[in-house]
Amino acid sequence: MKATTLFLAAALLMQAITAGQLLSNEGGRQLHDATGGAVSIALVLQVIAALLVWRVGHASARYLVVSTSMVLLTGVQFVVGASGDVAIHVPVGVVLFGAGTVLVAQVWWTRPARTAD
Repeated sequence: MKATTLFLAAALLMQAITAGQLLSNEGGRQLHDATGGAVSIALVLQVIAALLVWRVGHASARYLVVSTSMVLLTGVQFVVGASGDVAIHVPVGVVLFGAGTVLVAQVWWTRPARTAD
């Protein structure tokens, strides 16, 4: 779970960086599109990890809820990004970045529940 959250956070950071490149140079769109694919792959891995942690590890379902919500928001991102609607695309991107940051913080700094032996 820790590895997938780091991969997701790195992909989201690259997506934010390439958003700036999109505005400043001609090749920025290809970079932004490519990192969008990396975010999608990272989210699929994140949902799988969250599902395993919840079902097998008996952890909280909140990781799965957050990860699944991020997948839905990413779908919105693809649609509004393809249509060129920056007024929706940018704020949803900020929400995704924030959710990824919160997810990293929760996974890395939440202690696992102790089980009775």
